Amino acid sequence: MGPVPRSTEHKKNGFILCLSIISIFGGSIPSALGQQSQKSKTSRVSETALARRELNLIGEKIAKAVLDKDIRTLLSYDCEDLRSEDKASLKDAKSDLYCSLFDSSCIQGGKWHSVYDTKSRYDSHVYGTLLFYDRASIADKDLGSPDFLCKAPSTRLASWKFKLEKGKWRPVMPMFDNETEGLCSY
Repeated sequence: MGPVPRSTEHKKNGFILCLSIISIFGGSIPSALGQQSQKSKTSRVSETALARRELNLIGEKIAKAVLDKDIRTLLSYDCEDLRSEDKASLKDAKSDLYCSLFDSSCIQGGKWHSVYDTKSRYDSHVYGTLLFYDRASIADKDLGSPDFLCKAPSTRLASWKFKLEKGKWRPVMPMFDNETEGLCSY
């Protein structure tokens, strides 16, 4: 898969860096058929929080590896069946993979930017977007679709953007992205 065209790159980057998705409406309401014990619910919430934190840490490590051009770390997260092929591609500074990760100047057509160039333009903070939605009316597959997320009306989806500064999450947009054009406005 080649680099993303510039016209949608800003949308895609937001979703790549989107590290947390929270369902607040209709999430896991116990059914009338039986209540789960409070201990079980607490355990599930703790496991979910731990899983989110682990994913955030992976995102931070990958972002740092791109900026440091640390191929070994990037390959450690690569699919096992592609790792040896990708390792060879990343040794060739003119390969499609190397260019799309590290060097915009060798991308054919010059209409895209490498992941490195895109990431290095920011202020090296980790950004995240919280999504608030009704799980009963929005499918998980739609949450992974930039087209859906950029076109979803505010009546179905609310978002709030944050960045990590000195270990604390700080908002970068008004509350629930009020006064902005929505999820794809940056």
